[in-house]
Amino acid sequence: MKFCDITMAYNATSGGIKTYIDEKRRFLRENTDHEHLLIIPGSRDRVRRSGRTTTATIKSPLLPGQNAYRVFLTPTKIKHVLLNEAPDIVELGSYYTEPWAAFAYRRRLREAGANCLLSAYFHTDVAKAYVAAPMRAAAYNWLQDVSEALASGVEKLADVAATGAQRYIRYVFSHCDLKFAASPSQAARLEEYGVDDVEIVPMGVDLRLFNPRKRSAEARTRCGANENTTVLMFAGRLCAEKRVLTIIKAFEALPPEMPAQLWLMGDGPQRSDVESAAERNPNIRLFDYESDRTRFAELLASADIYVSAGPFETFGISVLEAQASGLPVIGVNAGALRERVLPGLGALGPVDDPEAMAANIVRAVQERAAIGPRARAHIADQFSWSKALTKLLASYEAKLPVRDEPPPPRAHIAAETLAALPILASLPII
Repeated sequence: MKFCDITMAYNATSGGIKTYIDEKRRFLRENTDHEHLLIIPGSRDRVRRSGRTTTATIKSPLLPGQNAYRVFLTPTKIKHVLLNEAPDIVELGSYYTEPWAAFAYRRRLREAGANCLLSAYFHTDVAKAYVAAPMRAAAYNWLQDVSEALASGVEKLADVAATGAQRYIRYVFSHCDLKFAASPSQAARLEEYGVDDVEIVPMGVDLRLFNPRKRSAEARTRCGANENTTVLMFAGRLCAEKRVLTIIKAFEALPPEMPAQLWLMGDGPQRSDVESAAERNPNIRLFDYESDRTRFAELLASADIYVSAGPFETFGISVLEAQASGLPVIGVNAGALRERVLPGLGALGPVDDPEAMAANIVRAVQERAAIGPRARAHIADQFSWSKALTKLLASYEAKLPVRDEPPPPRAHIAAETLAALPILASLPII
């Protein structure tokens, strides 16, 4: 059987979705005879093969304001790759033009008397994170001082845009054979979109790689931290959705007598802001995206507390990796962090409240020795890539053979979906 993932969120510096696909490919290679095809946007058209894995890159432009993420312009080239490679299972990880290529491919197979299984994985809360949130932030940050009426108008427009995005996502997911979410909260969110029959397939952690035993005094010393320094760490996209600047404000709100460092690792549109903060404060250390997972695991285990301020996490792989490394997690009471940071494993505070986050960090310093082993034990008991991907494959196998359902209409898209397309065309990444 040949599996296929289509996503625009896979590149050299991307995060959780890249980890998920890499682990899926490794699992298929080591535990099955299946093949895997990955279709992603890139700087040029090319196909790379390695054993039973194939990566098809389609020439695509960079998204405005992004230095790594690209967007598929049309479904045509995606459809051609699908027809040439003939996967049996296609999983959508992003939902711009990609679904229409997958629908057309499935329709072509059905017309020929064959079929494929089509699924969508809810990696990102599109309506909240990439439609409503940026517009509301603009209304608050840029327009409030100019005109309250204008700011209020943008707020209302954000609600309309989010509703349009929800309708579009509902249309896409409703025409897939399977719908996946990584956590109960995100399954519930999809149900709010109007999507039924959502299966929860959590992600996992490489427990051998992410381990408290990887802690390195030498790594801490290289960064200027000694045994008395409390090292906070965040790894991920440096962007507004992740609230990286809130993390910096929380660090700056810590008691001045508390010896601490903040390690920030990643890339993204707010990197220049983080660089400016690091120039002002020598205890803020900015690291490039680390593609070597072994080096990353060592640095993570060498920190003391993991911090995450983004309210839109759909699962939080980086949080699991930190917990597997024996770190308490300080986060916000929103999204999937509510499910990741259980009582006794850290603390959650209000969204966009750096003072509350700083207070939780101070408390976690006192409890770190007790929290770390509990966090590791929790992850070892509940999460592993083997368990997660075994469940994913079981969901696919249970659905085969595909039911003979009517495909999406060839030339008709619901009016509500059509209305959402201009909004989706302006989004950053999914």
